[in-house]
Amino acid sequence: MSMKRTLAIVAAAAMMMAQPLTTIAATPGDNLTPQFEIHDAGTTATVDFSNQTSGTTTAPAATQAPVNTVVPAGTTAPDTVLPGAAQTTTGAAATAATATTTTGMTASTGNKILPKINPVVETIRPYMTVDSTGDMQADPVLNLIPLGTYFIKDQNGNRIDWATTVQNESFAYAPNGFTSFSLEHAGIARWYYRTYNATAGWGPWATSKENTPNQGIVSAMQLRVKGNSHKYGTLYYRAVLNDGTVTDWAREGQAVGVIGDPNRYICAIKLAYWRKDVQFPYETTKPLDNANNEGVIITSEGARYITGDGRAYTGWGFDEDSNQYYFVDGVAVTGWHAVDGYNIYFDEKGVALKDLSGVMGAQSSYAIRINKATRTAYVMTKDASGNFTIPYKTLMVTVGTDTPLGSFKIYAKYRWHFMHKGCYCQFLSRFNGPYLLHSLLYSSPDHNTLDAINYNYMDDAVSGGCIRLKAVDCAWIYNNCGSGTPVIIYNDMWDKGPIEKDAIEQPIPRDQTYDPTDPVVTAQQDAAARAAEEQAVKEAESAAAAGQGEPQ
Repeated sequence: MSMKRTLAIVAAAAMMMAQPLTTIAATPGDNLTPQFEIHDAGTTATVDFSNQTSGTTTAPAATQAPVNTVVPAGTTAPDTVLPGAAQTTTGAAATAATATTTTGMTASTGNKILPKINPVVETIRPYMTVDSTGDMQADPVLNLIPLGTYFIKDQNGNRIDWATTVQNESFAYAPNGFTSFSLEHAGIARWYYRTYNATAGWGPWATSKENTPNQGIVSAMQLRVKGNSHKYGTLYYRAVLNDGTVTDWAREGQAVGVIGDPNRYICAIKLAYWRKDVQFPYETTKPLDNANNEGVIITSEGARYITGDGRAYTGWGFDEDSNQYYFVDGVAVTGWHAVDGYNIYFDEKGVALKDLSGVMGAQSSYAIRINKATRTAYVMTKDASGNFTIPYKTLMVTVGTDTPLGSFKIYAKYRWHFMHKGCYCQFLSRFNGPYLLHSLLYSSPDHNTLDAINYNYMDDAVSGGCIRLKAVDCAWIYNNCGSGTPVIIYNDMWDKGPIEKDAIEQPIPRDQTYDPTDPVVTAQQDAAARAAEEQAVKEAESAAAAGQGEPQ
């Protein structure tokens, strides 16, 4: 890694750590304490490979830095697809005809044979090294480089190895495999990942800072990114299996590794976060060592879910942009569909909608369900039988360790409310003593006194127990969920549904002092825009009346 690149990484991490974090006492109101755990990506440690023989190696200690090396200038990874060059295979057979979808995912891998190598660190390393042409750049709003730092762990939760996306040569290595995976990120985004075991199948989706559950040794994985960082980069990842099989690169939403083989597992995993405006130059034909690739594909007939071993798939699936579908025998459903006790609406493309106000209109009654573990609120409405089974709105929220669990009801409302010194909130709905649903935090009862970090880092913030929402969401609750509206708060990390929440798609500049979703502010902006337009029309008409035209 160049000195320039190293300095950029260190600067980005330092910038994150240096951002002022407003800390407000938790009692009796609310507080903001974003939690970041930044690792020094430039730190290296000496790894002893002297005992490595054919097929054996000693795993790096848990305290070591990622397995990495500096690749000499001009070195090309073994599977690089050079511009204008034919994509050839390394193996006994050439690639068969494939079916490519509109999203670019190859549905069938034909008879391509993946290469096999001696699965030791020095042999693996060239296959896990990417060049710097696609290195992520700082985002244009907050000037932060998006990055992911990932960890592989054993059955006891002990760290085996770790790596980071901003080191081009870094990858995580476990010669005896791993049973759990976790990831932390920098940048405005949310990263998702899940693991597969031949006996247990696919586990649940985990998200940033969560460990995937131990279901046995991992043989396949899926990953994806949503939110602002996803606008600028695409996540690619590849694996080396214990028998030396080197997979091609998968992209977000695709499976990597092998499906259905209990004797093979992933012993090395590499994540590369690649700029969207730079073509990815490496082989992506066969990221899964099966007859098919696995994941969501978009065809002329709609969304489909293809499995690596050809089984008919029924269940949830996400495409590379984290659009959520439900599949029955591999085909995405549309319209109303009952799933796991919920009645969910899917649009004409099969995407599960997070807001049904445009589909159902206003309803007479609602109930609010909040999953404390996933920081998600669901505004539920009634089905034809009078039961709250319809997720009407899915909302992103901030909670705290003191957020109470149980069943409550809204019983008081406040348009603006003093929380404690230097802290005010708007659109408040009280449901349990000092605990309320409310906006983000303001230094005075003024729409233009918001600290931008409140908005950008909702996922990382920790409240004093209240439920924080974007202004548009808490305003909707304030106006539509009257006294007596049930508020049910529960705690289930692995219940990411019924609908997966959004992430922050567009952060606001550090000096912006209002919530961009605030209905009061947007109304004022709309009024100002209309006034400016009306004034411009009057000026044009006056110029025309005075004959003040321009030459054509």
